[in-house]
Amino acid sequence: MQLQTFLFVLCVNNDALYQNACRQIDNLFLPPGYKKEIMAIRDACSMASAYNRALEHQAKFKIYIHQDTFIVHQGMLFELVDMFLRHPELGLIGLVGCETLPDNGIWWEGEGRAGQVIEHRGEMYQLLRFEQGFKESEDYIQVQAIDGFFMATQYDVPWIEEVFDGFHFYDTSQSMEFQLAGYTVGVPVLQSPWCIHYCGDDFDAFTYEKYRTSFVNHYFSDRNLIDRKQ
Repeated sequence: MQLQTFLFVLCVNNDALYQNACRQIDNLFLPPGYKKEIMAIRDACSMASAYNRALEHQAKFKIYIHQDTFIVHQGMLFELVDMFLRHPELGLIGLVGCETLPDNGIWWEGEGRAGQVIEHRGEMYQLLRFEQGFKESEDYIQVQAIDGFFMATQYDVPWIEEVFDGFHFYDTSQSMEFQLAGYTVGVPVLQSPWCIHYCGDDFDAFTYEKYRTSFVNHYFSDRNLIDRKQ
């Protein structure tokens, strides 16, 4: 019997971060009948175009993570595959997101923020946790958008590289694409975080606004949405 595969996909421009991420991946426990592989993409001109390359791989489960995302929960793959197999409608999993995406397209300004991650900024570690106690009876929270530091899929949906040809809003776009394809996007309800995300201090506000505007024009125009669903 051919082993099922978890494919980890990373865009790489910093070898030190990449090697640390790989060490964390290597330490993950594997469910019986599964294997894991790593795809490093070093010449990416955009996240969406790079991630589209991974769709050529036959792996059932693809996990797109930033090179500065370190998985600290060694049993994560057991929980991830269990959630996917019990919920065939669940196409895309992230670790933080929002239940209602606001009109400006910025997920962290949305209502019903969910999830948790350990953030490292400067010299400080901080637990960022959104979900409330009443959600603990559920295994995942259905959301409209997730953050791109961790995106896991059990189906292949093309990334919209012709519109999102940079490094912003590819994640919110893909959240919309999965929903337009008929799948659910979810954030698991966790007892403890799966990842540490080493957040950088650099922020290009001009470029971010360019892609935010592209996102709003592409998805929040009634005509565009109607055309896409037909």
